[in-house]
Amino acid sequence: MGTSVKGEVKLLARHGSIYGLANVMDRFISFLMIPIYTRYLTPSDYGVLELIYMTSNLIAMVIGMRIEAAVSRFYFDYDDEIKRNKVVSSGFLGYGGLAALLVIGLVPFSSLFARLVLDSTDFASYFSVALLTLAVGMITPIGNAYFRARMESKTFLFYRLTSTVLTLGLNIYFVVVVEWGVYGILVSTLLAQSIVCAAMTAQILRRVGLRVDWRVVWEMIKFGLPLIPSNISAYVVHASDRYFIKEYVDLGAAGLYSLGYKIGGLVNQFVTAPFNLVWTPRRFETFSQEESERLYARIFTYFVTTALFMGLMISVLSKEIIKVMATEPFWPAYKVVPIIVLAYTIFSFHYHFNIGIMMEKKTKYLAYVNVSNGILNLALNFALIPIWGIWGAAIATVICFLFKVAMTYYYSNRFFPIQVEWVRVLTLFGTAIGLYLVTLLVDTGSIYLDGAIKALIGLCYVVILWVTPFFNSEEKKTLRKMIKKRKLEVDMVAEQGKGPTG
Repeated sequence: MGTSVKGEVKLLARHGSIYGLANVMDRFISFLMIPIYTRYLTPSDYGVLELIYMTSNLIAMVIGMRIEAAVSRFYFDYDDEIKRNKVVSSGFLGYGGLAALLVIGLVPFSSLFARLVLDSTDFASYFSVALLTLAVGMITPIGNAYFRARMESKTFLFYRLTSTVLTLGLNIYFVVVVEWGVYGILVSTLLAQSIVCAAMTAQILRRVGLRVDWRVVWEMIKFGLPLIPSNISAYVVHASDRYFIKEYVDLGAAGLYSLGYKIGGLVNQFVTAPFNLVWTPRRFETFSQEESERLYARIFTYFVTTALFMGLMISVLSKEIIKVMATEPFWPAYKVVPIIVLAYTIFSFHYHFNIGIMMEKKTKYLAYVNVSNGILNLALNFALIPIWGIWGAAIATVICFLFKVAMTYYYSNRFFPIQVEWVRVLTLFGTAIGLYLVTLLVDTGSIYLDGAIKALIGLCYVVILWVTPFFNSEEKKTLRKMIKKRKLEVDMVAEQGKGPTG
C-alpha cells in the first residue's frame, strides 16, 4: 500500500523545516554583514552593489529560464532511476552548460553593462566578476533541485550553509583586510559559489553519470521559455525601483533604499517563506475536505496575526537597529522600512489567495497578473520617484502589491470560493498600525532606551489580542495547552541536562 497523504505531508513538513532553516540562516548571516558593509562601504557603494546584483538576477531570469523548476518537473516524469539520472545529467551538461556558456559570452560586454547601468565603464571589471558568478549560478540550482527531489534536505542544507559561511569569511577578508570594497564582495561571492558548485557537481555526476539526452534538454527549454515574461514582470515589481532611484536621484539614495528594503523584507524571509514551505503542500491535501474554505480562512487569520506581529516589531525598532548596526550616512534608510514591511505583508496574501488558480492549473492567470502588475509598477515608478524619491518607490511598491493580491483574489475566486475573516484581519491591521503610531511619540534621546520602550509597546500587540474578544475561548484553551506542553518539554530538557546528583 502506498504512503498515506497524511504521512506524505508529514514528510514534506519535516524536510520543509530544514529548507526553512537554510533560508533563515542564510538571511541571518547576510543581516550580520550589514555592520561590515556600512562601515567599509558608502551609500553609493551599496547602491552600486545592489544594481549589479539586480542586473545579474535579471539576466539569470532570461537565460536561466527556471532551470531548477525544469529539472524538478522532468525528473518526476519517470519512475525508472536510470532515466531520472539522465534527466539530471542532461540538466547539468546540457541545459546548465549551455546557459553558463551564454552568460560567459556576455563577459566581453561588461563595459557596455557598466555604462548602461552605472553610467561609467570604470565598473566593467565588477560586471565581469558578477557575470562569471552568474555562470556558476546557472549550474548550482540544478544540484539544489536534485537534492530536493530526492528529499536529501540535510545535504541541501550542508551545501547552502557551506556557501554562506565561505562567502561570509571571504567577504570579511576581502573587504576588511584587503580593503577591496564592492569588488571584494563580488570576488568573494565568485570564489565561494565556485567551490561549492564544483563539489556539488562532482558528487552528483558521480551518481548519475555523464549522459546527455538532447531531446530532454529541448523539452526543458520549451518548458522554461513561456515562464520568462511572467518572471521578468514579477522581477520588475521587486527590483526596477532601484534603477529609477539611481537615475532620478543618485546612487547614494539607491543604496539607502536598498538597505531599508532589505530590513523591511525580513518579514517575508522569517515568516512567509518558512510558513509556505510547510503550508503549501498541506493545503493541497485538505482541498477536497469538507469546510476547507473555513479552514483556509482560519489559517490565513493566524498567519496574518504572526506576520503583523513580526512586521510591527521590525518597524518600531528599525531606527534603532540601523543606528546600532550601520554608520551615520546609512541612518535615513529606516524611514522606508515600515512601508516595505506593510508592502511585503500584503504581498504574502497572494500565496493564500491563489489556491483556486493552482488547483485548476490555470497558471495563465498568474501571467496576466504579473505582466499587468509589471506595467503598473513601471508607470508608478516613472510618476512618483522623480517627485518623492525613495518615498515614491516605497509607495509604488505598496500599490503594486495591493494590485497583485486583489487581481489574484479576483481570478482565483472564480474557481474556488475564498473566505476571509475580514473583521479579525482588519482588527489585526488596526491594532498593529495604532501601536506603531504610538511609538512615533517615543524620543528620550537614547537609542537603547527608545528601543526598549518601543519593544514594550510592540509587545502590547499580543496583550491586546489576548484580553479583547479577538481569540475565542477554544483558541485560548488551545494556546494554553501549547504553551504548557512547550514548558514541560523545556523543563524535561533542563532536568536531563543536570544529570544524576548526590
